[in-house]
Formats: sequence, structure tokens, C-alpha cells
Amino acid sequence: MLLTYPVVVGQGTRLFPATGADTGLELVDLQSTPKGLTIQTYRTTGRPQYEAVTT
Repeated sequence: MLLTYPVVVGQGTRLFPATGADTGLELVDLQSTPKGLTIQTYRTTGRPQYEAVTT
């Protein structure tokens, strides 16, 4: 379970290592509370797929 909060933090302890393999995530469930909190459930999908940037 990973909880995220919409704040900007300039420093602190890293949750994930700065190096290592990327892991793709797929959203499998989304719930909203009456006060606006969203509860998102993800599962790992292996290697992530990245979109190409076009200009």
C-alpha cells in the first residue's frame, strides 16, 4: 500500500532508491471519500511502457 499526499517537499528520506529498474504500475481500483480523498490501488505490471515526446 502506498499513500500519496499532494504536497511539495524539498528534502527528506527517499521512498524509492535513486537507481535501479523501473517498475510499471496499473490502476486497478479508485475510490473517493466525501471530503475529496482518493484511494488508488495499483498492481505491478513489469517493465513500464513510456510514451515518445513529439514537438
